[in-house]
Amino acid sequence: MSETKAPAALLHRPEARSFSVEDLVRKVLDGQLRVPNFQRPLKWDIKDVLALLDSVYRGYPVGTLLLWQRPASAELLKYGSIEVDAAARSDALLVVDGQQRVRALTQSLAGMGHPSEAFAAFFDLQREAFVQLLKRDRPEPHHVPMTEVLDSEKLITWVIDRHLPESDRRAVIQLGKRIREYQIPAYLVATDDETAVQEIFRRANDTGRRMELHEVFNAIHGKSEGPAPANVRDVAGALAELQFGGPDEATLLQMFAAIRGVDATKERVPQLGDEAHARMVELQRSAEATISFLRRDAKIPHASLLPYQQPLLALARLFDRFPEPRPRSRELLARWLWRGALTGAHTGVIVRVREMIAAIQDDETAAVNALLAMLPPRPVQPVDVADPFNWNAARSKVQALALLDLGPCDLTNGARVIEPDALVSASDAHETGWQRLVRKILDRPHTGLANHMIHPATRRGLVHAITTCDDKAWLMSHGITDDARRALKFDRTDDFLRLRAEALQDIMDRFTERRAEWDEIDAPDIETLIAAEGA
Repeated sequence: MSETKAPAALLHRPEARSFSVEDLVRKVLDGQLRVPNFQRPLKWDIKDVLALLDSVYRGYPVGTLLLWQRPASAELLKYGSIEVDAAARSDALLVVDGQQRVRALTQSLAGMGHPSEAFAAFFDLQREAFVQLLKRDRPEPHHVPMTEVLDSEKLITWVIDRHLPESDRRAVIQLGKRIREYQIPAYLVATDDETAVQEIFRRANDTGRRMELHEVFNAIHGKSEGPAPANVRDVAGALAELQFGGPDEATLLQMFAAIRGVDATKERVPQLGDEAHARMVELQRSAEATISFLRRDAKIPHASLLPYQQPLLALARLFDRFPEPRPRSRELLARWLWRGALTGAHTGVIVRVREMIAAIQDDETAAVNALLAMLPPRPVQPVDVADPFNWNAARSKVQALALLDLGPCDLTNGARVIEPDALVSASDAHETGWQRLVRKILDRPHTGLANHMIHPATRRGLVHAITTCDDKAWLMSHGITDDARRALKFDRTDDFLRLRAEALQDIMDRFTERRAEWDEIDAPDIETLIAAEGA
């Protein structure tokens, strides 16, 4: 029986200390306090930042930091709108646990502020609450920029320049004092053994929010020192250049398990040792081939439009086994993807996922045929445009794909609303994701597709854009017939919704038929059949 090596022991116990927020941020700006490469990626949004600032302001606990004291080389560090040209030093403090909090405090208190910094925050004196302003908004006199509070002299100058009433002056000075002087506890670990630090990193998170599997994997396998990826974060970064919007790191780790023939439905972290780089290269190649297939063959231009994520596991394994499938196999795989989406067969049922992965062995034709054979027959109920439109629902994503397939035009000038190749990640709040172009036409509680269209915002609203457009081709790029336009023009909104729903249902039926090819024969190509006969 093999023995498990015990974790390394520390020569010195961790030192318990505390840092004021002011001191903590200064150390970040001085380049002493740094975020290491094995830390989890930043996931917080502005709501998390506002909550953290509120906790600091009210004196609530915000958790303990874990810092690794060790020498560090010179490097350029980026925290949102902040760049720190950190010099080499022997006493650097690397944040092992607490990246989210350190970055949030640094960016909100020392960043470029509104509107350039994503974590820009204000303290609303009237509400005694931390708030975010939209980029187009101008701060009101009662909004205190948090970029002013880190330096007491700077804050006093800001107060004097604003000619605030005495009560507000006291409130602002108290705000600055509470934020700057708030003490955050920390443990300092001094060791040269990175394995010991990774073990502390793992155990520290066991007592708080449980780390996700891909985060543990990234922590264990560290950072790539060359062009080859070392972990799923590196792979995700490489895939981001394809502008497909995914898969995310958690899904990539499942795809990796499927490639290796490991049960992708179980929670386990692969231990790869020296094989990590080679295995991650394989994962990246398979993921790139999967994305190419989804775009070119399945006609799905963006990850957020994929009805179900589970097929990615089977596709990753298939493209790993067969990097360049025959054209007929790709055609049949596209049918499999669409039929599974329309029948609901690609939901995340564990048994079904295991069956999909197990079906892909050493014969390309047999694998594709097996995947198709797992699907139920053609659904009795088609995709109904009367169903509520919800981005989290698989059928709503099918509806969105049908709308995009029409090539929607801007009704004010006929320009194409969005090119599929220009789609950006809808999860990036700083980009104009295509999902933001899906708008309700009428301000009424009608949730079906007939009351939605893919169109830019217009100054006078979508109703005006529709009723004043006399180009039938432009209107039909949104599934709006001339009869529907006239109904809306004369304020017969119920008739408009009914007529557009009828047109969209016909469009939807033809679209799904074209994608799934229900009535087509699913036989392999002639060459494959002849080869099988000869064998």
